[in-house]
Amino acid sequence: MLDNIITIDGPAGSGKSTVAKILARELNLKYIDTGAMYRAITLLALQNNIDCKDEESILKLTRNINLQLDSNSVDESKYTTVKIDGKDVTDEIRSREVGSAVSIVSKLPGVRRYLVGLQKKFIQGDNAVLEGRDTGSVVCPDAALKIYLTASLDERIKRRDLQIREKGQFLERNIIKKEIISRDRIDSSREDSPLVIPENGIIIDTSKLSIKGVVEKIKKLYFKKVNVKNET
Repeated sequence: MLDNIITIDGPAGSGKSTVAKILARELNLKYIDTGAMYRAITLLALQNNIDCKDEESILKLTRNINLQLDSNSVDESKYTTVKIDGKDVTDEIRSREVGSAVSIVSKLPGVRRYLVGLQKKFIQGDNAVLEGRDTGSVVCPDAALKIYLTASLDERIKRRDLQIREKGQFLERNIIKKEIISRDRIDSSREDSPLVIPENGIIIDTSKLSIKGVVEKIKKLYFKKVNVKNET
């Protein structure tokens, strides 16, 4: 068991990013947003007019770029800074176009294997909180604590709607609902690294919990896990 690693998986709108950033900050751990990596590769494909199902072409591009993540988790309200070959693409990877296509790119087996390899390198010898959809099942199955966050569909729609409005944008809720359901279907049904509850993972329903409440619950679980390990 890796005492210095916490994984947080779950569907869109479950609260993964905010919770992971706060945990990383309060526990003095590195924060790794694996989803941002898939978004970056999706942006790359779109910018180069590559079909999002063209695995070979996407992989060729991906292997020839320098992908950087800023693991600073000081402000949980901000996205992880992502750079491709030194260029900041943080805002671009959060566009609706990228959001609509990322599930297509992220289901490509070769792309997943390549990025999982990078993610494993990122955590070598480090303390970290990993957040995504397969961090506890594939990237780091030996993590000290594996969390699976979930929430009701209505709550996830509400959160996504608020997130969009905070950007000064608007999207009808029925469209948000369709996008979330579609993303869930693609993520949970892909052949390579599907979204699943990891073995020995602990499920936390965040629908009626505050962010602070979720964070405190996970911290207690983490300290218990680590202490038990140290006592054996």
